[in-house]
Amino acid sequence: KKRLITALGLSAALFASSSGFTAEALTPAQKAEVQKLIGSYLKENPEVVIDAIQAWRKKQDAAEAAMTKEAIAELMAETKDTRSPVWGNPKGDVTIVEFFDYNCPYCKKVFPSVKKLIADDGNIRVVMKELPVLGPNSEYAAKAALAAQKQGKYDQFHAQMMNKSSRLSKEGVLSAAEKVGLDMDQLKKDMESPAVQQELERASVWAQRLGINGTPAFVIGDQLIPGAIDGQQMKRYVEKARAAK
Repeated sequence: KKRLITALGLSAALFASSSGFTAEALTPAQKAEVQKLIGSYLKENPEVVIDAIQAWRKKQDAAEAAMTKEAIAELMAETKDTRSPVWGNPKGDVTIVEFFDYNCPYCKKVFPSVKKLIADDGNIRVVMKELPVLGPNSEYAAKAALAAQKQGKYDQFHAQMMNKSSRLSKEGVLSAAEKVGLDMDQLKKDMESPAVQQELERASVWAQRLGINGTPAFVIGDQLIPGAIDGQQMKRYVEKARAAK
């Protein structure tokens, strides 16, 4: 980058001294000659371009990391008084935020690990963010889950859905709801409520701010973990978050 700046400066200085013009007053022909000199310099020194690109990428990465850190802090602050479903210990000292889709096979794969962590630790609070990214049936399932929360049966419905190995249809969602004893008329009514729609929209906004493009994704402490992780990895992130308190 410094070499490129030097080249620009030298070229401008040469023309200024030889012609009596300032850099701002160069004629089109003079500007073309400067560009030609710079082009020749870059061809002979391509590492200058590479250095400049790498420096730009580092700056961009740093800016994105800062934005993500800020978003995580705001998300965690919001979860202290959240309307999202909470799994595990509501007063747990470590909060995990999980973004998931009921038709996501990787979400179903990590479900036993999350369940075991909650059971083994006893002081974990998992805030559930429904992020139906895999089509209309996923959105239907997410709405049903949030409606089940209103009947106090979110945990049971969530487990029933996660334990289904096949992709869910609307009929499959309703079948799961019946199995956990939900009031079906009330469920269907609540699924279309403004509160349910707002919760889905809010989860989508958080996903965008965090740069989450797929499921599952976790936020544990101040760490964003995209993708599926196993139980041991999850436990290490929890320990790190607990130690940072």
